[in-house]
Amino acid sequence: MDIIEPHENAVMIGTGKGGVGKSTIAAQKAAWHAAQGERTLLICVTSQDDDDLGIERFDRGLRPDGPSVLNGEGLLRAIQERTALLPVREVRPNLDVVPGGEAVGELLTLLTARMPLEGVFVVASLARALAPIAPWYDRIVLDSAPEQDALEQLALAAARWLFVPTRSDDTSIRGMRRIARNYKLVRSQVNPQLQVAGACLYGSNPSATQLHEEVRQDVVKILGANTPMLSTVVGYREMPAVNARKKGLTFAEYAALLPTSAKSYDVAAGRAQRADVVPESIKPLAEEMDRLNLEIDAHCRKAA
Repeated sequence: MDIIEPHENAVMIGTGKGGVGKSTIAAQKAAWHAAQGERTLLICVTSQDDDDLGIERFDRGLRPDGPSVLNGEGLLRAIQERTALLPVREVRPNLDVVPGGEAVGELLTLLTARMPLEGVFVVASLARALAPIAPWYDRIVLDSAPEQDALEQLALAAARWLFVPTRSDDTSIRGMRRIARNYKLVRSQVNPQLQVAGACLYGSNPSATQLHEEVRQDVVKILGANTPMLSTVVGYREMPAVNARKKGLTFAEYAALLPTSAKSYDVAAGRAQRADVVPESIKPLAEEMDRLNLEIDAHCRKAA
């Protein structure tokens, strides 16, 4: 089978373990590019319900005509029927999304059934479904499924760059070993254009520099000596991150609500609900995420 050339600005956010900020970074990065006027596509190759942008909960975006594409059904159908992806359009201005969800898990059975005929090139199924619409976009961001080799390989085969977030714990480091194995397999057999753009720490204390150096050494051992470790560390701030997701907002969008936020004394007086109070800690979180997006972008350009 022919090797499919990946989009020059297609970046996969991936690691071999869940809970390290992968889906959050992917959604934030896609929305960040769209806010700058770049036509952007986010593809969620994950069976988890990661609705950071409020597509389903708040009915955002324009659904394509025909059967539902929510909950991973559109992604499954495109690969199953060998047709082009049909994204939800204009989830934000300039941002289209192929949602993930429960139906994505059914791809594992489909890919296994096709393996005898297609061999390793079965993992190019997503790349083939993406190819007809890829020229519409300036940027493509892929959010990959953790702990599922076949789904990780699907996303890797469609990407030009791999960016790896991690936490500092041992299980996150072991997860990087999984993504490294999948990266090497896909790059050597299916997508020779694929490169590692870098790695970062997510949800860590920015002042824990000694620990960060230990993680950097692990990253170099696992992903290769030339892997850049980004300087930006997105700190752990649970309340604003959880609140933003509940509202289907990016960190920057949530931070923009600070000037009109209710105050704690409004809640005490019964004039507002606790959910109406925007925590001040969203501001540094949004700033760190913006810096991370800038660094990821810069390292992709540098690697190119």
